[in-house]
Amino acid sequence: MYQPTAGGQDIGDVEGPEGVTFTPAFQIDGTLTFMPLRHGRAFFNGDIALKVEEVKGFVDAILANDLEFQAFHQHFDEMNPQIWYVHWRGVGRALELAQAVRHTVDATSTPLPQTKPQNPTTPLDADRLARVLGGEAEVGEEGVVTVTVPRGGHVVIGGILASPQSNISTNVQFKPLGDDDSRAAVAPDFSMTAHEIGPVVSRMRHTDWDLGCLYNQETDEHPQLYFSHMLKTGDPYALAREVREGLDLTCTR
Repeated sequence: MYQPTAGGQDIGDVEGPEGVTFTPAFQIDGTLTFMPLRHGRAFFNGDIALKVEEVKGFVDAILANDLEFQAFHQHFDEMNPQIWYVHWRGVGRALELAQAVRHTVDATSTPLPQTKPQNPTTPLDADRLARVLGGEAEVGEEGVVTVTVPRGGHVVIGGILASPQSNISTNVQFKPLGDDDSRAAVAPDFSMTAHEIGPVVSRMRHTDWDLGCLYNQETDEHPQLYFSHMLKTGDPYALAREVREGLDLTCTR
């Protein structure tokens, strides 16, 4: 798997719900995921955060480069300025596919290439969060911890069996609110099938999570997945346990 980042470095800080500042390290991000296939071909599935004035031109660029436009949506209606997220995919020879993806991103002000910070640190216990959630943790800029919890079962997109790392699993981000690990803003992005939506949303609302959105981000997908971004601030480890309770109602590995 090859997963360069496409964070909204051009967007900067955004005011989010509960007074939380969203940044390219936290929620204003994007991922370009390439999964190798046979005979030098690859499957691409990506998403990107855009300013509203960039969306139409970006969609035009997707179509002009023979890629599949899949979805665009918002995450939280309280964001100021409002940010839109676009999903697109493609299949082809790896180098040609990468060039097509680059041409689409070049239609925006999102800078490429982007580099991840070397030896990032965080006041949060990333390993503990990973254990609670049952996933893998990565520390990024601003001490943000992202835990990816793989989706179980088989998901086929456009006739291709997608890896759990192909933007179809649940990601949970933790942004430290202070110099220690006592408080964090926690934002899960639940991956769910239709019958999982009601139980998960009910469980999370029961513990007062801010429900930001519900959408599907892939076309020609079997089973069809739906995604919901939520937010809550407080003790990061207690909130991780609440997220795990929601994950227990989904098909996770």
